[in-house]
Amino acid sequence: MEMTKEMYSSELKKIAWRLQYRCKVSANKEFGMVYDIKSIESFENSSVSKLFVQDVLNLIDNEIGKRIIRAIYLEGKSEKEVAFELQISQQAVNKWKRKTLKKLSMKLSS
Repeated sequence: MEMTKEMYSSELKKIAWRLQYRCKVSANKEFGMVYDIKSIESFENSSVSKLFVQDVLNLIDNEIGKRIIRAIYLEGKSEKEVAFELQISQQAVNKWKRKTLKKLSMKLSS
């Protein structure tokens, strides 16, 4: 009986840690350049923001990079979900994302 209680307690701690980690990862994947369209009150500001995001996305040359950035930052998907959709590894999605954001940053700063 005592062994079962310890086993369940240990499993519950593992599950809680995983959930907490997932929430942290989701919060950390936010990118400051993309605006939360829902928080903008006026139609004019909303339209300008959407046009700005679209202009920024149009600066991305590679179609795969554009799809990955759109899915992660605008649609709120995880790297794992994007990897499944594109049938590539999650590490490849991460590499594409970092490479695309680096190129985009260079274009925006020049």
